[in-house]
Amino acid sequence: AGSKSWWFHPEDMELYGIRCTHQPSPWINDYGNFLIVPEMGWMRSQYPNKCNTFRDTFYSPYRMDTVVDTHCDGKGNCLTLNLTGTERGAIIKLTFPPYNPSMQTTGWDQTRRVRLLLGSNLTDAINAVASPASITGFTQANSGGVPHNLKTDVRQQQQQGGDTCMETSQTVKNVGYSGNDLYRFQVNITDDMEAAANECKAQCCADDGCRAWTLDFPKSSMMASSSSAPPLSDRFNCSDAFPCCWIKTLAMYNGGSSSHFSGYKKGFGPESVETKFHHYFHLETEPPIAMKAGIKQNVSDNMYDQGLEAFLEFDPATVSEITIRVATSFISPEQAKLNLDRELPKTKSFEDVAKESRQRWNEVLSAIEVEKPSRNEDPKDKERLDLFYSSMYRASIFPRSLAEIAENGSLVHYSPYDSMGRTFPGEIMTDSGFWDAYRTLYQLTALVHPDQYHKSIRGWLNAYKEQGWLPGWPSPGERGAMASTMQDCVIADAILRGDVLQDEDDVQLAYEAIRKNAFTVTPIGSKKGRAGLGDYIKYGYLPEDGDNQNQVAGTLNFMLADYSIAMAAQKLGKKEDAAALFKRAANWRLLFDQTATGGSFGVPGFLKAKFKNGSFVTDFDVFAWGGSNGEYTEASGYQYRFYVPHDPQGLAQEYGGGEVMCRALEEMMTMPATFHLGYWGLHHEQVEMARNCFGQYEHNNQPVHHVLYMAKGAGCPSLGQKWLRTTVDTAYGYKTGFSGDEDNGEMASWFVLTALGLYQLVPGSDYYEIGSPLFEEATLHLAANATLRILAKGNTASTPYVERVEFNGQPLTDLRVKYADLLKGGVLNFTMTSDAEAAERFYQGRNKRLQP
Repeated sequence: AGSKSWWFHPEDMELYGIRCTHQPSPWINDYGNFLIVPEMGWMRSQYPNKCNTFRDTFYSPYRMDTVVDTHCDGKGNCLTLNLTGTERGAIIKLTFPPYNPSMQTTGWDQTRRVRLLLGSNLTDAINAVASPASITGFTQANSGGVPHNLKTDVRQQQQQGGDTCMETSQTVKNVGYSGNDLYRFQVNITDDMEAAANECKAQCCADDGCRAWTLDFPKSSMMASSSSAPPLSDRFNCSDAFPCCWIKTLAMYNGGSSSHFSGYKKGFGPESVETKFHHYFHLETEPPIAMKAGIKQNVSDNMYDQGLEAFLEFDPATVSEITIRVATSFISPEQAKLNLDRELPKTKSFEDVAKESRQRWNEVLSAIEVEKPSRNEDPKDKERLDLFYSSMYRASIFPRSLAEIAENGSLVHYSPYDSMGRTFPGEIMTDSGFWDAYRTLYQLTALVHPDQYHKSIRGWLNAYKEQGWLPGWPSPGERGAMASTMQDCVIADAILRGDVLQDEDDVQLAYEAIRKNAFTVTPIGSKKGRAGLGDYIKYGYLPEDGDNQNQVAGTLNFMLADYSIAMAAQKLGKKEDAAALFKRAANWRLLFDQTATGGSFGVPGFLKAKFKNGSFVTDFDVFAWGGSNGEYTEASGYQYRFYVPHDPQGLAQEYGGGEVMCRALEEMMTMPATFHLGYWGLHHEQVEMARNCFGQYEHNNQPVHHVLYMAKGAGCPSLGQKWLRTTVDTAYGYKTGFSGDEDNGEMASWFVLTALGLYQLVPGSDYYEIGSPLFEEATLHLAANATLRILAKGNTASTPYVERVEFNGQPLTDLRVKYADLLKGGVLNFTMTSDAEAAERFYQGRNKRLQP
């Protein structure tokens, strides 16, 4: 169906068409998407597999070329497709097999056709014109994160007292309404689904703020009896409370679901809701006159259910090539046409646009030039280079801008953060899952693409102005996915870098935004702010018996964010805030149980959940994925063992000394990959860790990405250097790709930074940590024409250790370098060795308590 999110793999053999996509992650899904399909043959009304096979495909950042071998003439001539793009548009060149009149009479229809498919016959709109040949319209396709409002006539009805419930609401199965939650509560009836649904409805009817309600019940046990406990994977909405009633402020249609009973008050059903989101498109072709244009409704196939499409048909006797130019806009159909005329004028050929795209991508990727990748003619050199620049490409496409250039030349944007979906001046950003991206993406972008970094920060601040909160997982607007508010780290880091926010008003606005997350308690179920902040402030952590899950992971993320905000507060002279936040950030010790083993063998000491009374949970399996009650996000207690990047020395002290923590780190890398089916059940992360990584080091997901840079704080930098080199050589494959979740450029950025020998351990820190560089020579082209050269002469696979490192001739015995100094340019010179002890001797910081 059109809502499917797993629709591309480089080894796929079927080509449905060229998709206009904004999907940042399959788990988040897409928005504003549509499909352009090239075709030959007679037009079928309905058939289940509207696809082609393809071969000889070339992919690059600026171009795709392929042969569509479903449409060949028997003489080796096939339909070829060439694609290149601009910021808001694309140009597609289709070259058809030569027309053969004799084949036409034998039944092979050679009609040339261009189709554009939309996902919904109900919410989308399309039009096709034969002369001049064009397809225009819009799609409202989205997976959430867009503003919804009641239609004007419905709002008037509500003002006139039309909000009735008992007479018009009914128990409805398989409707699947969704909305903005007011609150959730447990329904105590477990043996009668209808009665449970009626209890949920009664709560809604009695609440003036309620507009809709949804009852979740276990999919597998289906509430067969009161003793049928739902499986852990079904108990995610009300913690242990099941069934779970969701009381909502606004209902909207979101497809069918067999796990819901739903209902709504009069005037608040899906027919009454207006989506304030449109993705407009304008498509034109050359030749400019089609033989036929048409529209088809209720299209159903492998890609769409009840879809909508338009098509243009061309005479095969006169048309051998079709050039498609298409541009889009989130603002208006007129803006889509303006974007088309600006970016893809008819004066530019396909090759002209492809050349410009190649030049632009060359500029982006050439920000770092690896001049001497060779390790004594290592045969893997080309693979490492391909991995490096593929990672650079991936890191460069997130976050995304929604801004467009108006007719008068000003920068404007549609805002998915505004409740009415209005247009505002300036920049706006989207498609960044901060839970992932805060770790590496912005640190790399700040260094090598400062203009893009500055644009991103301005865009996030505009989102705050329009929404009243910083977005945490926008796509295109707030999705409310993942725990914590790690966007705080990114904005605090921008304040502290000093070269980003030049206007004092912007600095104060940025601090206001992150302070709001740190101190403003929001209602349960809100997608804004920090879930559980009230408990966190009261107890110093998220308690096991509180209202929120991610009790350990969420607590640790809150503390890291607090530490970054505290540093920003300190810089801005906000002493009370800084003191309070530094104190909160130090409370990670409350969760550290020095005696805990959780069933593991080796060094004890793990971060565990606590109850409100201050006692640790006793049910603790360190290998249980998600813990026993959702305490750990996308990992087990083992992966969160060292999740205190803002205080590695303090963590070493809690372990009983650096040597003990170093042993624990080594055990994590070398013990057998082990996982148990905890709260999360079986997820892809466990399998990827066991197959693609080593030990308990789950590099296939983000929670461990800082761990190897913690070794220095424990006093064993050589241990980190050894396993950093192992990671870049094993967890990133030339053929297999990334070892797991490459989320929004984060894992790609980790590879690029680590290959350069740099990493920022704490967002907001003045320093980048020194790691183990992969290449012998690399040049970074920085702002203001500065150049940073990174040298590691004689670096080989057997020399992962840093015997000595200097910046502009000064030894970096603390194995860190100031970001501000890097920006000025110079030479970062490594001497690499196979002797781990030599690396330990160089490091003089093990007995110092360093300020991150």
